[in-house]
Amino acid sequence: MNLIDYLKQEYKIDEDLEIFFDSITETKEYQKGEVVFEPGNYLKHIYFIESGFARVFYFKNKKDVTHYFFAPQTLSTAVESVMYHKPSYVGFQALVPSRISIFPFAPIKELAETNITVNQIIQKILLDMLIAFSKRFYRSQFETAHERYQSLIAENPELFQHVSLGHIASYLGISQQTLSVIRGMK
Repeated sequence: MNLIDYLKQEYKIDEDLEIFFDSITETKEYQKGEVVFEPGNYLKHIYFIESGFARVFYFKNKKDVTHYFFAPQTLSTAVESVMYHKPSYVGFQALVPSRISIFPFAPIKELAETNITVNQIIQKILLDMLIAFSKRFYRSQFETAHERYQSLIAENPELFQHVSLGHIASYLGISQQTLSVIRGMK
């Protein structure tokens, strides 16, 4: 599904907004492993995964850590960078060949000042991200590694067909060896 179809389905945008989003959106193809943006960059765009899988990552003690996964039909950006003009502490990488729509935030923010629908879209995107990250934080604090693994399978079973076990282990905050033990516990 492309960005316009997604917005029409999720947010019921009208024809004028469809034309607006179409005029500011660029779609790119990324290869498996290709980095869309590196940590430390200043971002000005929002990313929509049309197809493929991507991850948000950062470096901790020179180690690559997976922060979050994005499946098809999801929106992503580094909020602190786009909203507050700070360098992003995360990067974004395609995990499989992916088609990603990219659109600048500045004209959306400007239009949101006078268009209630665009304002509601921004609010919903930010609330969805907040809920997702709150859920992730809760799980990291109160669930065992096995419970976090089971939750990840339940919420996104396709992920395991497309993402390396190293990235999954990193996301879960465990070693690959521990992940192998957990996977064998069925």
